[in-house]
Amino acid sequence: MKISTTVQEIVDLQTDCLVLGVLEGEKKPEGALSQIDQKLEGQISSLLAEGDFLGKNKETLTLYTFGKLPSKRIMLVGLGKEPTFESVRGAAATAIRIGLNDKVDQLVFCLESYLIDTTQAQEMAHALGEGAALGGYRFKGYAWEEREYHQVDSVVIATSLSDQEAEVSRGAQIAEAFSAGTNLARDLVNTPGNKMTPAQIADAAVAVAQRYGMEYEVLEREDMEKLGMGGLLGVAQGSAQPPKLIAIKYKGAQNWDDVLGFVGKGISFDTGGISLKPGLKMEEMIGDMGGAAAVIGALEALGRLKPSVNVLAVIPSAENMPSGTALKPGDIITTMSGRTVEVLNTDAEGRLVLADGVSYAKKLGADYIVDVATLTGAVLVALGTCTTGVVTNDDDFVDEVLHAAADAGELVWQLPSFKPYKEQIKSRVADLKNTGGRNAGSITGGLFIGAFAEETPWVHLDIAGTSWADKQEELSPQGGTGAMTRTLAVLAMGRSANRTEE
Repeated sequence: MKISTTVQEIVDLQTDCLVLGVLEGEKKPEGALSQIDQKLEGQISSLLAEGDFLGKNKETLTLYTFGKLPSKRIMLVGLGKEPTFESVRGAAATAIRIGLNDKVDQLVFCLESYLIDTTQAQEMAHALGEGAALGGYRFKGYAWEEREYHQVDSVVIATSLSDQEAEVSRGAQIAEAFSAGTNLARDLVNTPGNKMTPAQIADAAVAVAQRYGMEYEVLEREDMEKLGMGGLLGVAQGSAQPPKLIAIKYKGAQNWDDVLGFVGKGISFDTGGISLKPGLKMEEMIGDMGGAAAVIGALEALGRLKPSVNVLAVIPSAENMPSGTALKPGDIITTMSGRTVEVLNTDAEGRLVLADGVSYAKKLGADYIVDVATLTGAVLVALGTCTTGVVTNDDDFVDEVLHAAADAGELVWQLPSFKPYKEQIKSRVADLKNTGGRNAGSITGGLFIGAFAEETPWVHLDIAGTSWADKQEELSPQGGTGAMTRTLAVLAMGRSANRTEE
């Protein structure tokens, strides 16, 4: 979706639908809303005075202008008590869904109606653009029969504040980049396993790298054997689909230092292997590469915005299948780090591929590592479907990640990593075992990966609860959500800002 800006008087705008924000309890139109009200001969004043429109969060009302304005429709959307980033983003998502239903081709948002003061111009332009692009996402699917499918072609953020043009434009640019990355991640997650194999995950990642001139390599099975990647190879050995490991370098700084590493779990489909999952809802395991999708989406955002930061993306990818050659419970494997792992459950496979992914990220120079994975069902029990679980070995680095998530509007919660949890994953016959039992499963799963980060500052993001939506949510439809794409992008952008200040 194209997100653009214009500097123009609000009453002169010509569009399918002009969208204005209204605060809860507003009894009299002010500012831009007042200008529109005058052209509509007091319609909005009457609605507010009579209590027919209250401005409650996401409340909407559409008015036809009947030629009194160049715009065909005026949509009022409630912002609640105050216009925060979250409420404005949600309002934009609500507005675009109504636009989709009404089959409009373009929505124009009047920026001034979402501002308390002009210092918010960039922030609110970002919120409007991102909310519209995320809320308007649709996955087309594969139906042979033609289905009605409408997309809003463009979103315009309009302002009459000429002195704020640069800030508004920058906000729209960030919104377009973040939403493009998130929607790319959603597309990848929503694509079925027979059309999103490890090779096709590699193709998707390489396409982004080539589009923005990033360095990349794709390791094949023979390369992994030379490196001793027993975790990734072990998970892949039951499948006819060969494993891939994709490494991409975004070099935004002159020297390859202070490198931020993103490692994304890329299990293209997860049956559980020999430790077979129940059949109910197994089809949702097309989303077990949500971590890889988030990393690829973040690279798309960074490629568009070109921040002055170094990012290394590593995606270990395999398909987890049962067969006569598959990994078995009780097997011992040797990872790239040299550590041995007792495999007690082949359905705890994500941590095995991430172990080698983290080791390879360190080999390529990552100074900080964030791994993103649909890792454990236990995190749903602990945090539900709205919050991503966080495990770390470094308090300063995790604070940076938590702040990035807050700025991105993604809910996260840090879990403890006390020493007794680490004891749960010690093996009697190997260095580690790949499951610590039912208790604290999301923590022990994360700490297993952390063992391979060693002293490198590391944060684990468990998106098993947040990567997939069973029903439509505020910013996304049913299916892949693109969870943590924006958090990774914000984290990298923050590093860029710090580097620039230095």
